[in-house]
This record gives sequence, C-alpha cells and structure tokens, in this order.
Amino acid sequence: LDPGNRGGTLMAASGPVPLHIITGFLGSGKTTLLNRLLHAASGQGKKVGVIVNEWGRINIDGRLIAHDGIELAELNNGQLFCSCLSASFVQALVLFARHPLDAVFVETSGMANPLPLKELFAEMEKLTGRHYAYQGMTALVDPESFLELAEVVNAVEEQIIGSQRIIINKVDLVPPETVRRVREKIQSLNSSAEIIETCYAQADQLLDPPPRRPPEGAFVLRHAKAPYGRPIHYVLTTREGVAPERLAAFVRELLPGAFRIKGIVRNENGGWFYIDGVNGSATWRTVKAAGADSKIFIIAKESSPLEPQITSAWNTYCGVPFSLE
Repeated sequence: LDPGNRGGTLMAASGPVPLHIITGFLGSGKTTLLNRLLHAASGQGKKVGVIVNEWGRINIDGRLIAHDGIELAELNNGQLFCSCLSASFVQALVLFARHPLDAVFVETSGMANPLPLKELFAEMEKLTGRHYAYQGMTALVDPESFLELAEVVNAVEEQIIGSQRIIINKVDLVPPETVRRVREKIQSLNSSAEIIETCYAQADQLLDPPPRRPPEGAFVLRHAKAPYGRPIHYVLTTREGVAPERLAAFVRELLPGAFRIKGIVRNENGGWFYIDGVNGSATWRTVKAAGADSKIFIIAKESSPLEPQITSAWNTYCGVPFSLE
C-alpha cells in the first residue's frame, strides 16, 4: 500500500515494498481484516506476500486466506517476535524479497508481543537493505473482552503500545459506554495512535498511510501480569462428520475456560465449515476445504489441564471418535 497515495492504490513492485503488520488478541478479527485487504489487492491485479503466525502447532487461519496471487508463509507454534520464531520471520522476509511483490502483510498470533520489533527490523535491513518500507502496525481490539484482558495479559497492552493504528472492532456487539471506556484505555496506553471504530473489520483507512510515526518511547518493557503465562493449547482431531449445531454447543460448553476455539471441520454431508468461538459465543460458516481430518484448536485460559472438560463435552455433544494432543 503506497504510503504516499491517499486513494489506496498498491505501490508498484519497482519501489520499496510496503510492509504491514496486523496484530490483536485472539478473536479480534485479524484474519477478517487481512482477507479484506487481500481482496482489495486482488481487485487491483497486485501480487502480495503474506506471513501468517499461529500460536499452536497447526495454522487454521492460513487455510482461510484466498491464495490467488499470494505468496504465503506460515509460522506456527509460537509468536513470531520471540526467539523461537524471530529468525524464521526474518528469513521469510528475505525470501519474499526475491519475488516481485507489491506489498507484504503479516498477521501475528493473538499472543504476539511486538516489543522486539526494532531489533528484528534492524536484522531485516542488514539482509535486505531498504527493500521494505514499514507502514506501521495495526492492532485490532474486541471491546467485549479488552478491558478485562488488558489487566491480566501482557500481550494485550503491548500490542496497543506498539501500534500506530488501533481498530476497535465489533462495536455493534457492545453498548456505547463500553466502547467509550475501551477508547479511554487505549488512549492511556498510546496517545499517538489513530483509533478507528468499526464492525466486521471494515477499515478502508488502512489504505492510507499512518497519520504519524510512534514516539520513540513507545517500545518499553511492561510489568509482568498474573496469572497468565504461556497458555496451554490443544488440537482435537476427528475423521467423522459433525453437525455444526452440535459442535457449536461443544464450543460454548468449553469457552468459560478458553480464550479461543476455532477449526475447520467436515459436516455430516461431506462439506466443510469454519467454527469460531470467543467471548462465550460460537459461530460457523461454510468454507472450501479438503482432506480426511477435521482439526479444532483450543487455547485454554488456565495453566491447569482442560482435557477432562474437553472429553466430557465432546462425548456429550458430538459423540464421535476423536484424538486430542
């Protein structure tokens, strides 16, 4: 996306390649926003690179992204700014630099801590020169859970502090007073960021450049919060078809103990659907997919095992063979 073009036309591949980072906690709408941007790029006949980072061992979101004209790199089982994946992140950017791309989009995991970003960019520039033009970071916020999570999860605050744009998404699902309090909390953490309120991750403003660069003091270490460290995550796999309504009931049963539950699942008629559970609600929609296995990714809130609850709820609502890792 051309930082000098207010109309939202993607930059030609002959100049520095715009690099955009999309972050936000679990279930805030990152993949929805990314797909909107990719659709706009496709409509302009542009070729883009996408790096999708998943916290767990499998990448559900990567399967939801349209692949036409897209170079896709998936980084799983960690967050890309930490030592476990940072080298892979830089290497993916180095590899993308060999392709004639018009833009690169990065979707971080919901648990990403962007504080080491400066060091990673310094390493990237050593290897690629000034091939990329960083366009800033955009953080999505789910107002239904943000105020509570900001008090207990470091990454929630850190994503706000490190971003140039904050999108308060899903404003149609909460009272205006909640949106006001969320905005005030964001401003207390990052007074220089642009704040956008929207539904369904509709944010055409992202086609424009950030209004200002972040202050130098934005990347600071925050005090540790309790009780959440690295959440336990599970992958539930089944080869049997499952009715969406039954799976939604299973998800709702588990959500009090889970940050997020999502998966691509085969139904009883052989088709596929995407299940998404967050903040006590579960939704599903039809998607195109293939393969023998359905996989559901569960990120637990507590460090104590969730296996007994998963097994009990699955047997109650779905009742078909499964495996759990």
